[in-house]
Formats: sequence, structure tokens, C-alpha cells
Amino acid sequence: MAMYICQPAHLLDALICNATATPDSPFPLLLTDARLDALCARISKYYSLRRFVTTTGEPPTNWTRKHDERYFHYSSGMQAVVMALGVCDQVSLFGFGKSPGAKHHYHTNQKKELDLHDYEAEYDFYGDLQARPEEVPFLDEAQGFTPPPV
Repeated sequence: MAMYICQPAHLLDALICNATATPDSPFPLLLTDARLDALCARISKYYSLRRFVTTTGEPPTNWTRKHDERYFHYSSGMQAVVMALGVCDQVSLFGFGKSPGAKHHYHTNQKKELDLHDYEAEYDFYGDLQARPEEVPFLDEAQGFTPPPV
């Protein structure tokens, strides 16, 4: 199991899971590193810029009028997909988006999507993974890496 830990409170979840681990059901905690973070950031920014230019007809320099670059960040779901690309033989994706009344996260009452994510751009990335994986930028930079079937 891998946990996306982005807040100190998330470490408590890891401690609880580790406390319940047994030899038959261990809980290996896998933390992500800066390289995965950088890759996800590059991919999400590329797809967000591409989507902005395509949908608005404006130059990429105007992207910051719609997105606050200081806080712009990929979603934890995207990080999970990119991590799966690196460790799985095949990746299946389903269930993008949510109904308007659904919570944003299971552990909060927040219903509004976060402005710091560009979900539509991430969906474009997922579509390219399935239809045109050879055209997804940055994944070919690791020598010998080929994305698994999505």
C-alpha cells in the first residue's frame, strides 16, 4: 500500500495502519520522493498550459490569469496514476469526476473542487495515456521506461 502524505495529520493514519500490521498482512509504508513530485508537476503544468491555449486561443503567458501559479498543483489522484505507471504491469482507470453533491474527499465535508487543480487537464492526460501513450511528454526521459497498457 502507498499513502499520499501531504499533511502532518496523515502520519497518524500511517502509524495506525502500522500498528495493526501482522506477518500475514504487513503494511509497508511507501512514501513518494521528489522525483515523482517533479514529474507529476511537469505533466500537470504541460497539460494545463496546452488546454488553456487550445480552449482560449490565448498565449501560454496568459495562463496565470486563470491559475495561481504559486498554488497550482496536481491532484493526489494524478499522483497515484503516475506512480501506478511506474510499478504496475497494467493500469486500469475509471470513475473520473463526481456528482455535484458528493464530497471532495471522504474525510471532509468540502463539496467544491479545489481551484489549485486543473482536473480537466488531468483528464486529457489520462486520455492520452490510453489513446496515444507515445505522445505523453516526460515519461520517456527514464531510459528504457515504457508506460504499461492503460
